[in-house]
Amino acid sequence: MNVQRYAIGSIAVFIFLLVAELVFHGVILSGCYDEYTHLIRPGFLSSWYAIWLFLGYLIFSFGFCFIFTKGYENKGLGEGIRYGLYIAFAFAVSSILIAYAVCSIPAELVVSWIVGYLIIMILAGIIIAAIYRPKQR
Repeated sequence: MNVQRYAIGSIAVFIFLLVAELVFHGVILSGCYDEYTHLIRPGFLSSWYAIWLFLGYLIFSFGFCFIFTKGYENKGLGEGIRYGLYIAFAFAVSSILIAYAVCSIPAELVVSWIVGYLIIMILAGIIIAAIYRPKQR
């Protein structure tokens, strides 16, 4: 494993996830959450709860990139796309479907989350694939 590229990739994925999630939930889906404001902590990004959000994304980013390095085949950005899809289905899509079964979440929101997380994980896979690949000579 190239530790330097792994660390840089992990930080890049972490930053990307923070921005992507903010745009996805805070802008694109913001109106969808109007009925559920009682479930969302008001101003959580400006409170100490934000630490848990950042920690969760940090742990996910380093884990996401670590798993990528263990199966790395040097097959270019297509490898990142494929990896992002694998992670999306293994973690995001499965978790969303379980949440839908357990919680009272509208189907439209479930579909939006699935599509959004497929896109976000594919882009995260492309980022780590682009950063982790060996330098061209």
